[in-house]
Amino acid sequence: MIRRQTAIKPNRLLNRGTLGWTLLAVAATASSCSSSTPAKGEVPADLRDVERNGEGLVNTTFGDTPTGHVADWARAHGVLVLLKQVWGSGKQANPKLPSQQVKMLDDAITALDQAIPAMDQKKAALAANQVGLAVPELFDYFHPDAPIGVVRMDAVFRQVGLDAHFGDLAGVRNDLAILTSDWTKTKGPVSAKAPTCHRVGGTATVVPDIDDSLSRLAQALSGPNLAAIQTVSDEGALEIDTLELLFDCPTDGPAPKSGLGSPCTAANAATICGSGLVCDPTNAGGKCAPDGSNKIGTACTSNNDCGLDSRSACQTEARD
Repeated sequence: MIRRQTAIKPNRLLNRGTLGWTLLAVAATASSCSSSTPAKGEVPADLRDVERNGEGLVNTTFGDTPTGHVADWARAHGVLVLLKQVWGSGKQANPKLPSQQVKMLDDAITALDQAIPAMDQKKAALAANQVGLAVPELFDYFHPDAPIGVVRMDAVFRQVGLDAHFGDLAGVRNDLAILTSDWTKTKGPVSAKAPTCHRVGGTATVVPDIDDSLSRLAQALSGPNLAAIQTVSDEGALEIDTLELLFDCPTDGPAPKSGLGSPCTAANAATICGSGLVCDPTNAGGKCAPDGSNKIGTACTSNNDCGLDSRSACQTEARD
């Protein structure tokens, strides 16, 4: 699996290098030491770490496409230790978690205890993702803002890649059915939330992007084209990362009445936007934006190269 992150996902491992796993260990240890009670709608830190460690175990046991899915068993063992720690403390602090999902996670850890020492890649990778498949109902117990379908689609898109790699076409069909069902229920809330957040890249196109991924997945399955299915798995997982960031995104504040970002029309741009700005009609029906003639960010040798705005100046990266 390839994770080409374009935005930082809260509590999500972004780098599978040595530094990445060191940060994972520190983050898991730090969050598990907290004894504070989560606010209503907030998933406890230990359970968020459970999700992250489960995904980390998929990455270490299954590897990624460029390396030919080579497992890193030493690191997998280390992440399993972390998973046991945070799951143990998470269960103890929340004794009324859904029993079916508690058993799923307990069974996954038992399978990982056997598969990792045996270097059984298929068993280990599937057990690792079972952690992610158990997480949606565990999170939903705390009534977070993100719909349960968003959390489940994250794990199921990973499952698609696993099932395709191991030749389980029946599994892929089941995965597609789950994704389609969850997306049908989740698409409305996503469409309503997306226009309220401009702090996360990709939110403007995430709905058609997921529609396209599911369409291409169905097409690849009809072949079947296992390589194409795994490609959609990787891309779909990135799209769900965007959704998770979207539901963590604060609602946009009120638009400014004048200056950069304020609503405008061609008729009032000179008054509303001010010096160095123009009205961009392609941005939400009209927003004040930097005039392209200001040449911000372009190469220069003197201030004369920087356009007409008196606030523009030719500077090095050190600002001198």
